[in-house]
Amino acid sequence: MFRLTAKPALSLAYFAYFGVLGIFVPYFGLFLDGRGYQSAQIGLLLALVTATRIVGPALWGTLADRTANPLGIMRFGAGIAIVAWLSSLVDFGFWPLLLGFAVFSFFWTAILPQLEVCTFHSLNDDTGSYSKIRTFGSIGYIVLVMLGGWLYQRFGSEFMPGTALLFLFLLLLSLVNLPPMPPPPSKDQPKLSFAELFSSKVLWQFMAAAFLLQMSFAPFYGFFTLYSRDLGYSGTLTGLFIGLAVLAEIIAFYYAGRILQRFSFRRLLACCYGLTVIRWLMLAFVADSPWLLALSMLFHAGSFAIAHSCAMQFIQQFFPKAQRGRGQAFYAGIIYGGGGALGAYISGISWQNGLGAEQTYVLAAIAACFAAILAWCLPKQMPKAALV
Repeated sequence: MFRLTAKPALSLAYFAYFGVLGIFVPYFGLFLDGRGYQSAQIGLLLALVTATRIVGPALWGTLADRTANPLGIMRFGAGIAIVAWLSSLVDFGFWPLLLGFAVFSFFWTAILPQLEVCTFHSLNDDTGSYSKIRTFGSIGYIVLVMLGGWLYQRFGSEFMPGTALLFLFLLLLSLVNLPPMPPPPSKDQPKLSFAELFSSKVLWQFMAAAFLLQMSFAPFYGFFTLYSRDLGYSGTLTGLFIGLAVLAEIIAFYYAGRILQRFSFRRLLACCYGLTVIRWLMLAFVADSPWLLALSMLFHAGSFAIAHSCAMQFIQQFFPKAQRGRGQAFYAGIIYGGGGALGAYISGISWQNGLGAEQTYVLAAIAACFAAILAWCLPKQMPKAALV
């Protein structure tokens, strides 16, 4: 079978993976609203689907370590995710849809943590090269966000299931064509017990900050397209707003390696989280101005791209090489799973079908503010587990 070389194959995998998210994340709320669900139901569905990401990454990370076959785990997860996604093509009601998306989300979690580990192995832990390959994920996201805005305006919210399905197949195809990855670290490499790793105050402080930040993103991921519609913006303009955020993200990812080398980890992370506070307050109070809303979208460069690059660097340096797979899984489960689920549930209650939009984004800003304080209190130097 034809095989791409490592960098093009990894770039295509990121493009397809985040292309699916470019349809799913911004337009899922509109899709559910189009099916007639209330904001509390949308929040519950988002929370339960996101909650599968708490246990999923740890399970898949353990299987990948024991089988020494992360590619097989990723391919299996993508295949079952496609089958589960088929439940969205026909409207069978809320509970079947909830079950279908819960299964989809659980198997979807098998992909990204292992993809991140394989990428760092292939690049010999070069953060700068990683950021450039990760940029293709942002490109996939922005392409689908822009395309989605046009499709929504032309065909309505039911465009989402079929369009995402096409990119799910592209993802599976890219994973099938990934070349063999470097062998996993040998068993005789130094390891620390997980009790030792997780007794670190620095690790839990970092995780708490990232958890709060991810909570703060929940109303943006779950309700921004509905919010934009309620403010009178067209589907195309909404796509442009999101596309502007991802364009800023792409540029930030491209230069992330240089930025991380130049600035203190602690100050950089606290600055990114502080920008997020301003971003959510702008959404709460000045989103009716298209120019100010567009300006707030540029903050995505810091609040997501640079913050994510900092987090990946933390995981790579804190965890011993033989345990980075589980470290990535732990981060994905606790932060994206737990933080995303709790944030989605709170947002669903606070949103009140749009009447509570302002207070919801204020709550998000408060969560981001506490995250920034915790980040500022981290050590000045990037820690290693053996030293903490």
